[in-house]
Amino acid sequence: MRYKVGDRVKFLNDVGGGVVTKIISPTMVSVTAEDGFEMPIMTNEILLAESSEPKEAMFNQDFSPSETLSKIQTSQEEPMNRLTQLQKFSSLNSKPSGIYLAYVPQDQVWLLKDDVDLFIVNFTSFEIVYSLILENEGKFEGIDYCSIEPFSKIHIQTIHRDDLTKWLNGFVQVLFFKDVDSTLRMPLHTDFNIKPARFLEKESYFSTNFMEEKGVLCYLGQSASAKEFQQISWQKDKETIQNINTQSSVVFTYEKLIDKYRIDDHTAEVDLHIKRIVDDSNEMNSSQMLEVQKRLCVMCLESAIEEKLQKIIFIHGVGNGILKKEIINILQEYPNLHYFDASMQKYGFGATEVLIKSTRLFHL
Repeated sequence: MRYKVGDRVKFLNDVGGGVVTKIISPTMVSVTAEDGFEMPIMTNEILLAESSEPKEAMFNQDFSPSETLSKIQTSQEEPMNRLTQLQKFSSLNSKPSGIYLAYVPQDQVWLLKDDVDLFIVNFTSFEIVYSLILENEGKFEGIDYCSIEPFSKIHIQTIHRDDLTKWLNGFVQVLFFKDVDSTLRMPLHTDFNIKPARFLEKESYFSTNFMEEKGVLCYLGQSASAKEFQQISWQKDKETIQNINTQSSVVFTYEKLIDKYRIDDHTAEVDLHIKRIVDDSNEMNSSQMLEVQKRLCVMCLESAIEEKLQKIIFIHGVGNGILKKEIINILQEYPNLHYFDASMQKYGFGATEVLIKSTRLFHL
């Protein structure tokens, strides 16, 4: 249960109770007892009490009873602030800009226990309007819709571990907005299907460059320019890539994208030559081509990690070496990867092999 400053609580393992005067973490608060002594205590060791007349001594400060009552009533009437700004953590695991689902355990020490907070994260420079729809047993349930400021996250629900599987399948729809932009932005519509097994392994929980709390992340996608981009949707049933329009670049959404590139149960091979990605690249300049190749690299890598593959091979060719350098830059942002030149006999000098350390390959 979440507590807030001003809540009157009872001690489960002791006589008496007090008032919550500080929120230390999702699982710990500071409580001022009736004798004026303030102590940190775990939330599972207290119980919310019925409202009663507050006492001046509970705060150990020179508040009058009327002032104390006013503060507690105000705190209880105010709704929880669902929206919070993201912070920057340059030393943590770097992720590309876009929209994410984040499942964050309230207990950051014992990650596989306690309730989980679900957030939608807007790691873009756009204000967005989203809708979240869950799918269970063939039925669709509209859960939430709201707007999120740029570089912010919004709290959707606190989920009990036993109910977690009900929150792992569904759809997210997003509209992108900015006061002034050079072009119109296309909406994002994508589904998500997260394996419950991910929540049973500590390796699935990590911090990022925009969230210090450890959690399980699901990348949903990012904004696409209606004038400059060609949108390609990778279908769950492995159908052929569908061209949405015929402009000069590409944005990917990737639910099980890596399935298209599997060569066995544990390995994928991704050819990043531009002619393998788009049907017609004649209208694209070199920078646009490179951006498409980089984005496909990130999407395939994220999908491979999601599906717990052991190995992924990126075929980039030799050329001037720019694409290979960009791939290495991407791989360096992930802490659990080991990469090197792929087999020269099979690929020459034109491929990079990536081992995903968190898989069973490293536990044999």
